[in-house]
Order: sequence, then C-alpha cells, then structure tokens
Amino acid sequence: MPKLMPALYAVPLFLVSTAQAQESPAIPDIAQALLDEAYKTESPEEIAAVANAVKAVFPDYADQIGAQTSEKIAAITPPEPPKQKKQPKKSLAAKPKPSAGLFALEPWAGKAQASGQLSTGNSENASIGILVDAKRSTQRLTHNFKGYIDLGESNGVTNQKRWGGSYQLDVNVSDRSYAYGRVSFDEDQFTGFDYRMFGGLGLGYYFKQADEFTWKVEGGPGYRYSPIADSKEIDQSFALYASNEFIWLIREGVKFEQDVTVTWTEPTTTIESVSSLTTKIWGDISTGLSFEYRYETDPPEDSENTDTIAKASLIYGF
Repeated sequence: MPKLMPALYAVPLFLVSTAQAQESPAIPDIAQALLDEAYKTESPEEIAAVANAVKAVFPDYADQIGAQTSEKIAAITPPEPPKQKKQPKKSLAAKPKPSAGLFALEPWAGKAQASGQLSTGNSENASIGILVDAKRSTQRLTHNFKGYIDLGESNGVTNQKRWGGSYQLDVNVSDRSYAYGRVSFDEDQFTGFDYRMFGGLGLGYYFKQADEFTWKVEGGPGYRYSPIADSKEIDQSFALYASNEFIWLIREGVKFEQDVTVTWTEPTTTIESVSSLTTKIWGDISTGLSFEYRYETDPPEDSENTDTIAKASLIYGF
C-alpha cells in the first residue's frame, strides 16, 4: 500500500497540468516566429505593432500573445526614475545674483555711431566720425569704454583730426553711489597739444536712476600729462575731474542726452559739453543730431579757446 501513494499523488498533478495546457494552448509556430523576429529589434514600438498584427490573425491566442509581449517589453524598457517632488518656485528676491568676479560679466550694452558729410562745388568739404560707447555690468562692477575718431577736410586741407578713448571702472558702494577709476587718452592736432593722458580716482552719485530719466555726477583728483606741440614742453600736473550726465527719455523712441566734463589743472582748464537728440527709426537703428562744445581757458599759442562740432549720425544700439 505505501508503494502506491506516490502514484496516487501524481494522478491529480497530471490532471491539473493537462487542464492548464488545455486552457492556454501554445502559440502557433508561425505566429511565434513573427514575434521572435520582433523581439530582436528590442524596440517596444515594433514589438507592440507586430503583436497587434499577430493578434488580429490569431485572435484565439490573443491572451498568450499579450502576456508574452508585455513580459518582453518590460524586460527591455528601463525603469522610470523616481518622480521628484516639485520644488516651490523661488521669488525674484531669492534668485541668486551673478558673481561679482571680474570675469562674470553681462553682455556689453551701448551704441555704435557713424557720421559723415560730403559737399562739392565752390567748396569741397568732407568729414567722417565714428564713436563707440559701451558698458558691461555685474552685481558690483561696471566697465565703461568709449572710443572715437573725427576726420575732416576742406578744399584739400585737413581741418580736423582727433581721436581717443577712455576706460572707467565703477564699483558700487550703495544703490546710488559708486567709486571709480578712470584713464583716458586724446589726440587732437588742432588744439596745440600733441596728445593728452589723464588718470584719476573719484566718487559718483545718482540723483535719479529710472528708465525715463537718469542723472548722475562724479568727480575726484587725478593727474594729466600733456606735451605741447610747438614748444615741446611737457604740461604735467595735478588735476581735478568732474562730470555731470543726464539722459531723458522724452517719449518712446526719442531720447535727449547731455554730458558735461571739466578737467582743471593750474596751467589750464578744459570744459567739454556734448548734447545729443536721437530718434529710433527701425529696430535698433536710430538717427541722431549732436553738438559738441569744447573750451580751453589757456590754450597753447596760436590755438583757439573754443572748438565746436555739429553732427548728424546713424546709430546702432546694442
């Protein structure tokens, strides 16, 4: 009797296996071959498309095909990364500010200006002027660069030849005040000086700083070096520099600017004023009218005290 027990247990197991086999018939060979080819692509989209086609041809095996293809797709599909909790939006006040380092700079902003004149007939006059005025800022630093050149000729005789540039670094002290370091170079053959160099330090203050109106003043001590053209003497002395600048947006696209600078030395004082009106005509392109006035209290011999330049210009803002 004990020897019959394993046989008795095997009978129900055989019956269960047979019943399961009857409930889940094997997928036909041709259908399985098509699925196997699809599995080789390891593309969930290709596998799903082939599986749907095979199901349509062999609807009696849809469950087996679905279970098999789902298992294959799951095996080749990488698990989705765990979802991260959404971080609350930071306010503008909490947004980190750019580094104040020398090399962490925002793009340049400013203008490039070109002016020209040509007349022929009883008198022949030609002149050209180019100006680039740009600045680049960080949280605490502002780099200011300006370069210019003016050339003029009347009846074959050069009557204007001047060029120069300046660089100024502003360091913010507060929302309205800043300290600066400034260097400049100017050459004008018709002032009596070979050239002029200036270097100085000082403080600046914004009385008003808004989109429609900006007004600032700055000033401080410096040193000016000026070789005199005819006598070859060197005029070098302690200097005081001051500047008053304001920008007024009269209306959208129309802007007025006024910049007055004074450089005092014991031998002579230089006063320069530039007034300009610009009108936007298209995109970043504007037209401008400007008037430059320069006065020297004690110029070298045979040189005039006053110089003026009027310009009509085409301006590109950036």
